Amino acid sequence: MDNLFTIDTHVSFMSRALDLAKKGLGKTSPNPMVGCVLVKDGEIIGEGYHETYGEPHAEVSAFNNARKDPMDAIAYVNLEPCCMTGKTPPCIEALIQNSISEVYVGMLDPNPAVNGKGVDALKKAGIKVHVGIMKEESERLNRPFMKWVTTG
Repeated sequence: MDNLFTIDTHVSFMSRALDLAKKGLGKTSPNPMVGCVLVKDGEIIGEGYHETYGEPHAEVSAFNNARKDPMDAIAYVNLEPCCMTGKTPPCIEALIQNSISEVYVGMLDPNPAVNGKGVDALKKAGIKVHVGIMKEESERLNRPFMKWVTTG
C-alpha cells in the first residue's frame, strides 16, 4: 500500500513519536526512549511510548491505545522495533500480527542483537519499511542508550 503523504506529513507523525518517546525520560533505562504513532486514513488512531523499564514497549502501547482496527495502518517509531524477547515480547510480532502495512523508522537500533534484524523481519513479513526519517533527532534523543549499548 503506497501512501500519498508528503514528506512534511511523515515528519509531523515522526515528530509526534519523538515527543511521546521523551515522556519516558529517566524511566526506561537501560532501554531506549521510544514512541510510536499509528496512522490510518490520514488520522492518528493510536499512540504509545515505552513508559517504564520492563513494561510494554511503545508499539504494544500504541496498539493497546488504538481507537480503530490497526489493520493496514502505518506505524511511525523513532527506533527500529526490537526482534528479541527480554522482559517483553519482540515488538515486531505486534506489528506483524496487527497487519501493519508500513513502518517508518527514525533510526536503526545500535544494539548488535537487533541492528537491522527488526527491519529485515518486517520486510520478510511483507511490511514496507522506511528508515531514516528524522534520524538525527532520533539519535540525539537516545545518545546515552547508543553509547551504553555499543561501548558500555
